[in-house]
Amino acid sequence: MNLTTHPSGDALIVKLHGRLDAIAAPLLSDSLNLDGVRNLTLDFADCAYVSSAGIRSVLKVHQAMIKAQGTFTVSRLSPQVREVFDLTGVSEIVTIAKTTREISLAGLELLSAGVCGECYRMDAETVVKLYNEGVEPHIAEQEKQYARAAFVMGIPTAISYDVVSCGTRSGIVFELLDAELFSAVIRRDPAGADRYAKMLSDTAKTLHAATGDPAILPDLKDRFRGYIREIGYLLTAEQSDFLLEKLESLPDAGTCVHFDLHSSNIMVQNGELVIIDMGDFSTGSPLFDLGLIYLIYGVPELGISQLATKIPTAQGLEFWHHFERHYFADRPADERAFFEANKYFLASLRIIYSITFLTHLRDEMERWLKDVLLPRIMETRAAA
Repeated sequence: MNLTTHPSGDALIVKLHGRLDAIAAPLLSDSLNLDGVRNLTLDFADCAYVSSAGIRSVLKVHQAMIKAQGTFTVSRLSPQVREVFDLTGVSEIVTIAKTTREISLAGLELLSAGVCGECYRMDAETVVKLYNEGVEPHIAEQEKQYARAAFVMGIPTAISYDVVSCGTRSGIVFELLDAELFSAVIRRDPAGADRYAKMLSDTAKTLHAATGDPAILPDLKDRFRGYIREIGYLLTAEQSDFLLEKLESLPDAGTCVHFDLHSSNIMVQNGELVIIDMGDFSTGSPLFDLGLIYLIYGVPELGISQLATKIPTAQGLEFWHHFERHYFADRPADERAFFEANKYFLASLRIIYSITFLTHLRDEMERWLKDVLLPRIMETRAAA
């Protein structure tokens, strides 16, 4: 047997290949490095046999995650392996991810395509967000949990009720009766930019008025301490230290933060906005969301408005200016001044995060960070 590991922040997926027998068991229980891991998934899709020694190694890993106050899940058990878990009683001790429903894209309407995946309409009542190849299945389960938490808090998000698979891709189904993608509405009516920007501003303020449950939602500031260090190979020591200094200057907050809040992650239903993408739902300063929205629409040289939302660059820039005016209209002047002084750093955070997991876009995102955003960020240090 051999193991392949797939880290993402403090989450780790370990895929088992071969037989988990007496010979292989120590490889799992004694050789697996779990330092800093808070969410562990063992993927058994390529493991056809588990012995009693293998079961004991699974329980040993389970105990290690309990000690670390983390979560532990096993997934994609074959019927034969599931029977062993059931007969030994382990299925009553560890969390076993349910087998997902398989769907086909044949005949489905494509609603949007972004850097992480695509949204399709399945029927008049439901849409599916399908992640790109390489995004691990636990991300969909995590998004479903976050979406449920947001819905209970009164945040305008769709009801999520099913995790599905399409070949090797995973996705999540949302209930959205007769809804239309917000980006499509904006593209169709350029003259309505101010009205649509206010709708997004109002939605963001509703989101930012909610306090997140730290037992469910991760803290973005804490996560970014790791992300900035993870991309250290791109940075000089001076740049890395300054980014961490900038991060620490952000106010600590338990505010709900979406961190991917833009028009292609929002549907319009009965004239109201409904958020459909909750995979990065977290707690932290609202500045995280403002930086993301600025990155999407307000930095035209990157062309992300066109890439992520299909809204032309010039139209996206106009939309940003309206949004900024509405969002800060009733905020203290020093909050807007802080944002203006830190906007390129705040915009860079989504790029930094994406570099850590979007391998198919890594080269382009590294170029955006090094050639466009970092020089502007470092200029603020020189000006200080």
